[in-house]
Amino acid sequence: MKPHVTLNCAMSLDGIIGRPGKRIRLSNERDLRRVHEMRAECDAIMVGVNTVITDNPKLTVRHARGRNPVRVVVDSRARTPPASRVLDGSSETIIAVSKKAPEGRRKALMKKAVVVTAGETQVNLKKLMNHLHSRGIRTLMLEGGGTLIRSMLESRLVDEIYLTIAPVILGDGIRWINGGVGRKTELGYRGCRRLGDQILLHYAIK
Repeated sequence: MKPHVTLNCAMSLDGIIGRPGKRIRLSNERDLRRVHEMRAECDAIMVGVNTVITDNPKLTVRHARGRNPVRVVVDSRARTPPASRVLDGSSETIIAVSKKAPEGRRKALMKKAVVVTAGETQVNLKKLMNHLHSRGIRTLMLEGGGTLIRSMLESRLVDEIYLTIAPVILGDGIRWINGGVGRKTELGYRGCRRLGDQILLHYAIK
């Protein structure tokens, strides 16, 4: 069993979501409100550790009304900085690590978060999804980054996708799917909306 997983991503017209070590905001105000409304409706929100290190997000609901979701960080080697905003106590945080995570870093994170071990050298995403479901998490919002998105798609763990296209071409940078997925994924069209100068696409994975 696993939660229903919704991938939400804002990107440039050429598929870039950011640059290494640099945070880039691509959502306009209308899309930002939509994202936070989705957060308020989900049980949990998940990102990879590189997103935490680069963007230092809070992953809370601030531009809409509603409760904060549980925050989940996929972090095989327990690299999440203890001062990260996802560990600020404003909502429960789960850090998923592998057995290769150094014991000292794991213990430091356990002071501020629930640390779950799933996998030998990398986090086993299917085991993690099963664990989250066992904790009562039924809906999960996946916000990136590109490497985690690729792994989730490759593992067939994503159920639907929302893609916001910003009117900009960035050239070099981190793509929303970082690397090849390795298999064909059929999508079912669910809708398209205009959000000011941006376009929101909605697909379900068949």
